Amino acid sequence: MSTPTRSVRTFCRICEVHCGLVVDVADEQVLKVRPDREHPVSQGYCCVKGLGLGALHHDEDRLDTPLKRVDGELVPIGWDQALAEIGARVRGLVDRHGPRAVALYQGNPTFFSFAHTTMSAAFVEALGSPNVFASHSVDVNTKFHVSTEMYGLSLVHPVPDLEHVELFVCLGSNPLVSQMSVVTVADAAGALQRITERGGRVVIVDPRRTETARRLGEHLPIRPGTDAYLLAAMLHVLTHEDGLDLAPARRVARGVDAFVAAAAPWTPERAEAVTGIAATTIRELARAYAAADGAALYCSTGVNMGPFGSIAYWLIQGINLLTGNLDRRGGLLVPRGAVDTVRLAGLIGLGRFDEHRTTDGRWHRVAGAFPAGALAREITTDHPDRIRALFVTAGNPVHSVPGGELRDALPELDLLVSVDLYRNETAAHADYVLPATDMLERSDFPASHQPLQVVPHAQWTPPVVAPVAERRTEWRIFSDLALACGVRPWGTTAAHVLPWLDRLLARLPGRLRVGPDQVVALLLRWGGRTTLDELRRRPEGVLLPPTEPGSFLGRRVATSDGLVDLAPPDLLADLARLEAVEADLARPDVLRLIGRRDRRSHNSWMHNNGHIRQPEGNTALLHPDDAAARGIVDGSAVAVASPTGRIVLPVSLTTDVARGVVVVPHGWGHAGTGPRRARALPGVNVNDVIPGGAAHLDPVSGQAVMLAHEVTVEAVTS
Repeated sequence: MSTPTRSVRTFCRICEVHCGLVVDVADEQVLKVRPDREHPVSQGYCCVKGLGLGALHHDEDRLDTPLKRVDGELVPIGWDQALAEIGARVRGLVDRHGPRAVALYQGNPTFFSFAHTTMSAAFVEALGSPNVFASHSVDVNTKFHVSTEMYGLSLVHPVPDLEHVELFVCLGSNPLVSQMSVVTVADAAGALQRITERGGRVVIVDPRRTETARRLGEHLPIRPGTDAYLLAAMLHVLTHEDGLDLAPARRVARGVDAFVAAAAPWTPERAEAVTGIAATTIRELARAYAAADGAALYCSTGVNMGPFGSIAYWLIQGINLLTGNLDRRGGLLVPRGAVDTVRLAGLIGLGRFDEHRTTDGRWHRVAGAFPAGALAREITTDHPDRIRALFVTAGNPVHSVPGGELRDALPELDLLVSVDLYRNETAAHADYVLPATDMLERSDFPASHQPLQVVPHAQWTPPVVAPVAERRTEWRIFSDLALACGVRPWGTTAAHVLPWLDRLLARLPGRLRVGPDQVVALLLRWGGRTTLDELRRRPEGVLLPPTEPGSFLGRRVATSDGLVDLAPPDLLADLARLEAVEADLARPDVLRLIGRRDRRSHNSWMHNNGHIRQPEGNTALLHPDDAAARGIVDGSAVAVASPTGRIVLPVSLTTDVARGVVVVPHGWGHAGTGPRRARALPGVNVNDVIPGGAAHLDPVSGQAVMLAHEVTVEAVTS
């Protein structure tokens, strides 16, 4: 007999928005996923990707049992065998070569699961290895590095007060398609629309007239990779031409004079030559920004992933502070959340720089992880501490890290373990592939996004359905791996203590367990704003007190002296690169590559979802004049090439793209080893033409430079 349909409230964990969802379930089958109209923040807003979670859960291509490579093929085995064999191999490698022989790569979905983030990193650290690499060094390391230097913690990212801001300047972001990065706000495009409806102003700075720019606000086309020059010129106008009062800034920050001096050479006329934005426009924007009754500068991946992402984010933070827009109503605020993550991180030492370096001494850890662009060399280097065993969780670095070096390095490993939902391009090289649960099969609380919420709120979700077949949560997988690899119960990480405690409690009467929910309950008690019991009673979530202006500067800045550092030495030194490549970026006779997102896809892991009508692969966008000069016609095939590689794909001609720009979406190209639906889709991997390795990392943060590379585009005749 079938059971009655039940409706379970939960939330999406694909992006920062965390939209509220209602899932209809019967007999452990997901019947329907719909927006939660009673959610206190998203209020019925949701994108098609979240509505496809049921199809993701039931996808016949999902991993359902552990796999082991035998004679070149991945074959099913049991969990006990997988854990025992992996544990024995790791113990042997650590005994022979030391703890740095083991490494972990965390993919993007890791950071949308409290349990996953906590236990996966703790696993390798409990083994004594600092070798954590993460996907955030492909898209957002610049922000994490700059925040650590300026505010003392990588978790501090002031968020725009969108309901009160008068002037919002948005660089390298397309909220209508991809919401906002490192900001939690529901229906970001709707929030920007409301700014204009109440008489405010929205300015979109982008090399392409994006979907957002077509719908609202003003569009300023800019040459790829030159946002830092625009920002430096704005700072020049405010401080060297208009004499902005710096006394308020000096009360809450140090290094004010050095920061201002950095802008001295960058007049609007000089910036015009490299950015393509008229000097008069730069002056007008800077002065309007200073005069507005509440303004916010914001950038996203289109800036982070360029050649000067760190400098640009530093300039944004400094301009926001100098103009009095940081920590004020209508400007930018620093939320506290249900758990004061900033205070907690300061107490336990999370989110600061540490002493760990790559084996060559070049790269430090940012937000707890080394740059993914350095991973290949750490595998192939002739060093006694080189990486010999790699665990990849919720990630596909073979596909997402540019240059192809990692794909060539993986065969030199003694052990590669993939923990994921699907067999992907990285798993094609793995010795073991372990099946993880999806977000409907686990409980969760968005702890890491609490300090990013425009509207502070808290929500906890139980598992909506039981895990299918032999899928396991990442918390359990890495706990069991810690035990199998010989981690002892003495130590400071979650993987030292909790797996042993859980094993002990399971043997006692009552079968008590220690898991992520118990940790969340303790954190919420400590936070003092809500409890796990309240969130169980109110599954739609609860609103928290709004973020108060004046609650951050002089109160919660986590630097040693409580002052914002406006003049970090490495950022000041990196300014020399602006002048070094200025003439090259200003050249009008070249094409430069940028990316683009689609509402229906997300990086490289949503293309197998049967609920979503997928795009027909990726298409290059090109200005008609650039096409005419190269004999290219609309809809034809073109080759996009660089010294790194060459891809062939269809082209679409549009005046939405500035001259000198070619646009290619990322995440595509699964023909070789992706799941069946994804494999059948056309498309190519743009990372095949983006150079990788240390020479193409932001020298300050280790961020992979993914945008503004010079490429050639030519017609393909056959």
